[in-house]
Amino acid sequence: MSEVLEAKFFIDSYLKWLKENTDIKKLENNVFELTTPFLDRHNDYIQIYVVKEGDKLTLTDGGYTLNDLAMSGMEMNTERRKQILKTILNGFGISLEKEALVVKCDLKTFPLYKHNLIQAILAINDMFMLSRQNVMSIFLEDVENFLKANNIRYVPGFSLIGKSGFNYRFDFVIPYSKNAPERFIKAVNNPTKDITKSIIFAWNDTKVTRTGETKLYTILNDEDNDVSSDIIRAFLEYEITPIKWTERKKYIDELAA
Repeated sequence: MSEVLEAKFFIDSYLKWLKENTDIKKLENNVFELTTPFLDRHNDYIQIYVVKEGDKLTLTDGGYTLNDLAMSGMEMNTERRKQILKTILNGFGISLEKEALVVKCDLKTFPLYKHNLIQAILAINDMFMLSRQNVMSIFLEDVENFLKANNIRYVPGFSLIGKSGFNYRFDFVIPYSKNAPERFIKAVNNPTKDITKSIIFAWNDTKVTRTGETKLYTILNDEDNDVSSDIIRAFLEYEITPIKWTERKKYIDELAA
């Protein structure tokens, strides 16, 4: 099977799984609750709400994501945290209204913006999970500091549109050089099966749109979480290079090339 056909097969399978495992419940005349198959940091299914007004739709998490983090001690009360949150939201075209994540669309663009909202919720949950070692630490900052300390050139917060039309955000991109291809980096604070599946889908959907050779590295926080062999194997199966945070120094030369 060619690389393009293999990517298409994976994308089709993923979308089929997503459709079959999303439940819709009508709450009021124009308000619907969507329960997705994605899990939050409590292992509860992520829910979003759709408010329909004529042909216009408003999608929101109802304020749950940020309020839940605040109750756990992770408030958006520093400039750095606010900037990281803003970068994530901007990458997916999501607005912040008070504490709620919100995006407006129409019936035609609903699948795209539903996808974007869910991906933003997953990204926020992952990036702002508290480290057991240091409650002030945000894993994305640790990864960025690692790149800086080792003179690895990068562009932060890079977004791509996949073949499906969906938008994806990668944390860093290392431009190609005469010695190495273009390389993308995704920092994963809490490597779960849902996040792994989401990253694989994103990469299969976007890499076929890139010209020339390109690679993806996932940097996995294994100091605060156990990274299962199944997750490592899944990334390798789709030619994604997993880097355990505790083994990051082994990859300095490769990333700096």
